[in-house]
Amino acid sequence: MRAPSSRRLLAGLVAVFALLVTACGGGGGAGSGAAATPDPNAILRYAFVQNVSSFDPHRSSNAWDMVNLRLVYDQLLQEDQNGEIVPMLATGYEFLDGGTVLQLTLRDDVTFHDGTRFDSAAVKANLERAKTLETSAVKGALRAIASIDTPDPTTVRLNLSSPGGNLPALFTERHGSMISPAAFDNPDLDQKPVGSGMFTMTEYVPGQVTRYAKAPNYWDPDAVKVAGVEVYVQTSSPTRLNMLTTGQVDMTYLDPSTQDQAVAAGLHVEPSQSTTIFRMTVNTAKAPFDKLEVRQAMEHAIDRRAIVDGVLFGIGAPTSQLIPPGHWAYDDKVAWDGPDYGYDPEKAKQLLARAGYPAGTEFEMLIPALDDHRAVSEAVIPMLEAVGLRAKTRVIEPATTPATFFGRQEGNAYIGASAPFVDPSTQYESNLTGQFTNPWNTTSPEFTQAWNDSLVGATRDERLPAVHRMIEDEKDLRRQFGIYAAQPPSVWTDKVIFPPGYRPAYAPVFRGVAVAAD
Repeated sequence: MRAPSSRRLLAGLVAVFALLVTACGGGGGAGSGAAATPDPNAILRYAFVQNVSSFDPHRSSNAWDMVNLRLVYDQLLQEDQNGEIVPMLATGYEFLDGGTVLQLTLRDDVTFHDGTRFDSAAVKANLERAKTLETSAVKGALRAIASIDTPDPTTVRLNLSSPGGNLPALFTERHGSMISPAAFDNPDLDQKPVGSGMFTMTEYVPGQVTRYAKAPNYWDPDAVKVAGVEVYVQTSSPTRLNMLTTGQVDMTYLDPSTQDQAVAAGLHVEPSQSTTIFRMTVNTAKAPFDKLEVRQAMEHAIDRRAIVDGVLFGIGAPTSQLIPPGHWAYDDKVAWDGPDYGYDPEKAKQLLARAGYPAGTEFEMLIPALDDHRAVSEAVIPMLEAVGLRAKTRVIEPATTPATFFGRQEGNAYIGASAPFVDPSTQYESNLTGQFTNPWNTTSPEFTQAWNDSLVGATRDERLPAVHRMIEDEKDLRRQFGIYAAQPPSVWTDKVIFPPGYRPAYAPVFRGVAVAAD
């Protein structure tokens, strides 16, 4: 491990980088300043790392799809820049009858792109489709909705069979994305979306680019400041940086390894707003991780602070849970630097010996073929080896990771980044039985009860005690654990103009973002 002098050097480098970012405008709102004139005919161009799994939000299996889906679909509710749930298509919501009913009030001035009216009947049709479609990827999360009443065109009453405190948050994502009911049976809906969003899709070239044009007569005209958006797919961080510096795109995010080059190029750089957690996940059905002591040893072997400082140049936050520090659900009792979950190689060796591996053991570790995953894995592997956990590595295609690890159950462990989450229950749901991501059904009665209890309550404060109990009980399972909260640098050119209070995100939302006139 690094000597203290190396740690001090890293801290110095992080401080120098922070000064450089400040000098280049990172942390500000508008890329070219308040005096820049927006060009309503401009095209905003963004580079992202992956393709869309489906443009049908009910069939979408990847929360990262929301980068594209939010352009063409509106949601019932949305998160503001402070993470608070605020109106969108629904002007408000409230729990009634002791929490057994969730009532939504709706806008009355919205039309889908095909001319279909948005009203309570459209909401009911969408939620019933999401719950009953055989290939729905979101129906499990909506299981609390027993029936739906529509007393008038602007009122929807969701009758709940179990607690639904997480539903308002889910309605900011795929679960609340509204499709035109007239398009439900379109055979090409997965590639030709029909929503009520800011833009319509004009071209889709899988793995390359998706183009969007401003939707006519959008109900929130202040949200649309450009004539169109183009989202390019590029997995390489250096290539994305080159696309910025050569004018091919206006915005992207980078791996920390290329952030200094962005600063040197005079680009705007700022840590992304994000709830993404880099985590380690293990197969609890196969040796050696079928023993809890080995899973505990693995967590104690990893020096999270060294990874954040040395690999991420200080952009990120260590965490031993699946919640980032600063989030409303973060549990201070599950401390990444405490004795129960913190870096302690000697304790890791003792745990391995107690599990029957005094000389250590080998295991296969899968590494998704992405720059950041490789960089973090290169740092983690020698840490594990130092305590006796010797990794044989195999690089795999990122999109196949779930099918490879959970479906075919290949490999013993992998490092992966979770998609941004909208509710803590989403982060921990995989520890329940019957989940695709838990084919071994590793859980406990205590955790299951805590997860169910975490859905009880109409407010975050009411839910918080059970949420913390869920986080703490999950550590007794240890089928996965957080390493750090990812805040990769968002980067943009002087042409980009952000609305007041805008914070660039890992999964960005483009409402109100403009491009300056030449």
